[in-house]
Amino acid sequence: MSHTPTILALIPACGNDAADRALMSQARQLADQCGGSAHAVLAGPASASEAALACARAAGLDQAWFIATQPDALQTQQYVDLFAGAFQDEDLAAALAAALPQALMLVAAGSDNEAFAGALAARLDIAPLGRCTSFEFDAQGILQARRGAYGNRLGITLACAGPAIAAVRPRAVDGSGQAATSARQTAAHVLDKLPAPRPAHPITLLPRNEPHAGLDGARIVVSGGRGMGNDAAFPVLYDIAARLGGAVGASLPAVDAGWAPVTRQVGISGKYVSPDLYLAIGISGTPQHLAGIDPHTRIVAINKDAEANIFNVAQAGAVAEWQVLLPALLEALDSKP
Repeated sequence: MSHTPTILALIPACGNDAADRALMSQARQLADQCGGSAHAVLAGPASASEAALACARAAGLDQAWFIATQPDALQTQQYVDLFAGAFQDEDLAAALAAALPQALMLVAAGSDNEAFAGALAARLDIAPLGRCTSFEFDAQGILQARRGAYGNRLGITLACAGPAIAAVRPRAVDGSGQAATSARQTAAHVLDKLPAPRPAHPITLLPRNEPHAGLDGARIVVSGGRGMGNDAAFPVLYDIAARLGGAVGASLPAVDAGWAPVTRQVGISGKYVSPDLYLAIGISGTPQHLAGIDPHTRIVAINKDAEANIFNVAQAGAVAEWQVLLPALLEALDSKP
C-alpha cells in the first residue's frame, strides 16, 4: 500500500475567493510537507465555476473538481448528498480510488462546515477529527493530528491510519513556494451530472428575542466583564460590535450581575467562541473565562488593573478606564471613511 498522503480541500459553498484560496493553499502546503498530492472538491452555482477553479489553479493544486449547484444556497444535508455522490462519480472515483485510503480531507472551521464534515464522515465511513491545529504523517503514512480538548485546556494528538476529515482555520501561507506553485498545471473538472440531492427541509424562521448578532460564528467579539462596574457600559459594547460587524460577549460575573443575558456568556460554563479578534473590556482573564476562547484568537484587552491576568494572554492591551477609551473608539469608528 502506498504511504503517499492525499490532501483534499472540501468547500461546500464556494464564493469567498480569499477564504477558499487560503484553504486550498493550506492543503497544497501540507501536501508539499508530506510529499503528497493536493486536490479540491468545490460546490457552488455554475456561474462561480470559473472563479473557483481559478483559485484552485492559483493555489497550485494537482486537480480540482467543481460541483455545479442551483443558484440558491443549499442546506447541509444537501451538500453532503452532492459530495457523497461526487466521490462515487466515475472520473473522480478513478482519480482518487488508490489515494482515498491515505486521504486527509479539510474543511474551513465554522459551524456549518463542521456540521457538513461530521455528516460526510458518517456517510463515507471515515474518521471525523474535529477542529485540528496541525498535521503530520509518519513514514508509514499514519496521520498525527493535533487538536484541543476540554475547552482547549488540553492538547491531544490523534493517530489515524485511514481516511479522515478535519476542520482547520484557513491561514495565509508564505510565498516561498510560489514559483513551484505557478509551474503546476491544475487539472480542472466540472461535475454537472450528479444525482440531485434530497429536497430541502422546511424551515420556519422565528423572530429573534433580541436585535443584536449572536455569538455563534462571530468573527469579532466585544466582551465585557465585572471590571466595567455596572451595566451602563453594555450599550456601548453593542454599538462597537455593530460597527465592527461583531457580537457582544460577557464574563460569568457580568452575567450573574444581570448586565448581560446568559446567552452572551463566554467561558467554561458558557459558550466557546473562536473569533479572529476578541476585545476584552474589564475582564480579569480567569482560566474559566479563557477556556471559552479559541487559543488562536487574537485578544485585545482594556482593563484599569495593570496586573490583570488578561494582559498575559493578550496580543495588545491598554490600561485605561472604559469610560474614557470606549467613547474615543466609537468616535474613531464613526469617523472612519
